[in-house]
Amino acid sequence: MVDESPTPILPVKSFTQLQAPLLSARQLSDRQVEVENLPHSKRPVDDLFDFTQEFIERGYHAEYANWRDSYLKWRQGDAKGAKGENAHTTHLRNRKQRTFEYWYPTVSNFNFRRTCAYWIGVLFVEGCLFFLWPPLFDAFWPGAPARMKFWISKIPLLVGTSTFGSGIYMGYLELINMDVDVSERRANLIWCEWRALYNVLLEAKEDNGEGGGEIGDDGESSVAGSEVFWYQPLSSILGWVIYMSGAVLFQMANTADLFDMPQEMHETIVEWPLIFGGLCFFFGGIAEVVHNRCWATPPDTFVWWSSVLNFFGGIAFWLCACPETLGDLTTPIGVGGTVLYLIGAVLGLCMWRGEQFGLSLISNLNRVQRVDGTKIAVRTHAETGVSEIMPINPQAFQLDDTKNALQPKLSWRGLIFVLLCVLWGTASILHVFAVPAAPWEFESTSRTYRRHLLSQEMTSIVHAIGAHLIILLNSATVNVPAEEPFRFMTLALRLLVAVMTAQSVLSNWTFLIDEHD
Repeated sequence: MVDESPTPILPVKSFTQLQAPLLSARQLSDRQVEVENLPHSKRPVDDLFDFTQEFIERGYHAEYANWRDSYLKWRQGDAKGAKGENAHTTHLRNRKQRTFEYWYPTVSNFNFRRTCAYWIGVLFVEGCLFFLWPPLFDAFWPGAPARMKFWISKIPLLVGTSTFGSGIYMGYLELINMDVDVSERRANLIWCEWRALYNVLLEAKEDNGEGGGEIGDDGESSVAGSEVFWYQPLSSILGWVIYMSGAVLFQMANTADLFDMPQEMHETIVEWPLIFGGLCFFFGGIAEVVHNRCWATPPDTFVWWSSVLNFFGGIAFWLCACPETLGDLTTPIGVGGTVLYLIGAVLGLCMWRGEQFGLSLISNLNRVQRVDGTKIAVRTHAETGVSEIMPINPQAFQLDDTKNALQPKLSWRGLIFVLLCVLWGTASILHVFAVPAAPWEFESTSRTYRRHLLSQEMTSIVHAIGAHLIILLNSATVNVPAEEPFRFMTLALRLLVAVMTAQSVLSNWTFLIDEHD
């Protein structure tokens, strides 16, 4: 039934009435009071503060606009959109994996990987120098007394094993923290999420995407136009793990070799660990060759030669662990393998000089080294205080100076200076062992005998500590300052290091000649 009652006619408002505000001034003030009492999450949109100008001034606007646009695409059903909350940690994670600022999102990450790569090269060089000393001593003085052999041959070999193993641990430490932002949480020391690490090294996920990248028929990742094969991250992980296992076996064997024991026990805890440790170094060399695809790349890079030299050095380490098989060739092969590792370590320092902090087993870092002309800067986050590495964009006006955060590259003269410091430190440590090996060399009178021994030991220890402190200082300050008197002091320090290196080497050489005669 249709209602036929007349429709009420509403009064027509005048034009002035239509222009009047919907809320009176009193109502507006009451509404403002109500809004101010509301929590920020429940306030209307028009009450939010506009941060656009502040973002532009601080250099955040381009980054925020990119995240906002991607977020809107995702909300509208696009397959690719912003991932994560609109926080600075999300922006760091969403960066493209082929860019410098992705692998070095903060200055802390840059310095962490830079420091690890530096000490890998330094400790490898020093360890190889210790390895070369016992064969030199045995060849120079084959019939040395047991006391001399213990202090001048076995102890330096053990120290070299520990030093070389420490360098391997630094590489392992760098590897297991590839997916860790050390500015946000503590670095991994022993273990990590291996599957997550593999995915990070594989770089198979599309930048800012949800799915994985396509893998071609030959196993090549098609992301970002860079060749990443499935076996490269696997060889990276296995390489450092195998090297670490070999270092532990060598450490156990050379430590046990200091003590007298029955032959059967000696075979169990000394000879067999040496054989398996050498085998680990052999497989580690294979991992380096596979990781850098040395068979498919020309020999015109440091990493190519370093990988090949370490491969043959690993073969030599394995062979010299079987003296019964090689006979008189054991020592020459061992010396040859050590020399190959020494050259590879020097090439590693050359790679560190070129900011290829991945060295020969983390090629992801080598593909994004900071070359001349790279436009990046450092920005300190206002809330967290974290120094972030950012690409420079037209909207970035207020950026920190990069010189104090990202140190410049090491010069070739600086590299030679580092090698001199390593040689000085090695010779000083060897001289520490010379005092207990032949205390009669430092005897003068019966009244001052102990004082002479203590003085010689303290001098050698101070030299060794001083050399390593200078090595540590050079990892943080690689260039000679331009201001006086700091420039003069740095140049004088380098001259002093050269003199002290010559003095330490000459002292050890004189000691051997005196004892032999």
